[in-house]
Amino acid sequence: MIMKKYISHQKIAELFIFSFWILIIAISPSATFSQGMPSLFVVADFMKVKPENHSKYLEVEQELWKPMHQERINQGIIVGWYLYAVEFAGTSDEYNYVIITLYDNSMTLANPWQPEIPQNVHPGMKLEEIMNRTYESRTHVKSELLFSVATAPEIPLEKPAAYMQVNYMKVEPDLQSEYEQWESEIWMPIHNESIRSGRTTGWGLWSSLFPRGADRPYQYITLNAFSEFSYIFELDFSKPFNNVHPEKDFSEAQKKTRQLRKIVRTELWDLIDYAIR
Repeated sequence: MIMKKYISHQKIAELFIFSFWILIIAISPSATFSQGMPSLFVVADFMKVKPENHSKYLEVEQELWKPMHQERINQGIIVGWYLYAVEFAGTSDEYNYVIITLYDNSMTLANPWQPEIPQNVHPGMKLEEIMNRTYESRTHVKSELLFSVATAPEIPLEKPAAYMQVNYMKVEPDLQSEYEQWESEIWMPIHNESIRSGRTTGWGLWSSLFPRGADRPYQYITLNAFSEFSYIFELDFSKPFNNVHPEKDFSEAQKKTRQLRKIVRTELWDLIDYAIR
């Protein structure tokens, strides 16, 4: 490896595998953007860590990378960085950690790093050591670029939730606009009501930008956030539904929801660490 005084944009792009996507977005507009460009981009990096490497991996993320992400936040490049463990994942699962990085505009997404950040944050450490320790601790399985369609509460992420139920949704292309409208107009007010009751702390709907294609197993992700583990097993939206939509039938709304989307997988994420603006 050829070393320099600073880390290059290309080297960071190699690690996260997404720096070129914003160019593709510019030349490949989606129908979902009919109301304008999304305001919050979500980069999800999925990691596989061997059982004997968990401590080593967390040390790399928290001691090496978290301070650099905090500097990116300080410079206004990203909004937040979150490290989650996927609960109940075994050795045969594709990944067992997920890193979420949030951007609030496309320009910083296109230029996600300033080259002087690693040297300034870790002045006594060479890039080669940072990268070697990173590669040795985990396998970077894949990256995805999504954007936030809707969130509850309106200003999210002030206090990151301890747990998140993550639902991967399959939605047929001709139903995607209707599905987004249904989630935003029918279910988002219900989630706000649930948050007010204290049983959940947040909800979000994310739409996939890349990768994309006819064989992709899901196009959307929804997230239900909880402050306590036990609340996950008590999730019941019938009461907040009746409070918000007294004129509607809960079972009929559930039926319509199932017609619009199919839940292909549900995961439970445990918040390990984070950095926010």
